[in-house]
Amino acid sequence: MSRTLRILLWLAATLVVLTILPWLLPRPGIDGTIPELPFSDSQFGSVKGIRMHWRQRLPEHSADRPLVVLIHGFGGSGFSWRHTLDALERVGYPVIAPDLPPFGYSERTGTGPDWPALVRAVANQVGADRPLVLIGHSMGAGVAADLAARVPDRVRLLVMVDGTPGLRRDDSGWSWAFKLPPIGRAAEVFAAWRLVDPDTISDMLSSAFGRPPTTAELQGYYAPLTIPGTYPALLRQLARRQDPAEGWARVATTLVWGEHDRWVPIERAHRLLERHPEFLPLRVVDDAAQSDGHPARESELAADRADFRAISAARSARFGKFRRPARSTSGPAPVARRE
Repeated sequence: MSRTLRILLWLAATLVVLTILPWLLPRPGIDGTIPELPFSDSQFGSVKGIRMHWRQRLPEHSADRPLVVLIHGFGGSGFSWRHTLDALERVGYPVIAPDLPPFGYSERTGTGPDWPALVRAVANQVGADRPLVLIGHSMGAGVAADLAARVPDRVRLLVMVDGTPGLRRDDSGWSWAFKLPPIGRAAEVFAAWRLVDPDTISDMLSSAFGRPPTTAELQGYYAPLTIPGTYPALLRQLARRQDPAEGWARVATTLVWGEHDRWVPIERAHRLLERHPEFLPLRVVDDAAQSDGHPARESELAADRADFRAISAARSARFGKFRRPARSTSGPAPVARRE
């Protein structure tokens, strides 16, 4: 047998082992299920061929108000917005919080329409062609911006919370490998052994919140991450090349940021404001980290104008009460801080 043939046979055998091995390894902890009704406000529906889950509040006498769409960040879900949903409902705003597949309790898929298209379809199903207020957190800020670029005339306000467009752009030439089934299965095995356990998720949430999570918070984030199929679908989703959104800056836009955000530093917000000084003032939350949904942070709702009551409620529910500074005619973009 020639040396070249031996090398080819060795490579073939190695490829077979690597292809089969991920299916032979156990996945401890990846045994979650999608409940029939995860929350009292849960809605399920087929959206562009994908089974979507979203949380929905439609108060009475809210038909003349814009539909507020809350878009979660990486690893989050509609659960991330639970206190914001309560706050917006109390002031009479219709609001939805969809789970971006494969997060939360939506279908575990990384194919089909992209996230902005799915969010738009859910919004259309709930609110027809009514005006929108888009609020995106972290990675969700990019999804919100992409959607605003597609329907700028329909968006009343775009709010980026601890995130800007471009956080999840993939320029790697190896992204095609994420679509291979053995790679996806290997990712799920890795997640089972090194990621999906309560202690690891608790540490990640502590880093994001700037405080330890409560038992309810830990369970709310942890449970969807244990559903089989999450990680192969996530790799396929991340492998989808997305060109930067264009046109979203034509929409009225504001930013909200935690002062001590270690995941997405506040410098990113300042760089964006340097390019877009026309944006509304940056709201900075003193002593806050990347995300904080603790009930104690809820405070009374305030509004500068009727059109901004929805976002005021969202800010209050997630961060606390804000004081809006007077606009400056020169110098850096104004910054508001929580009282």
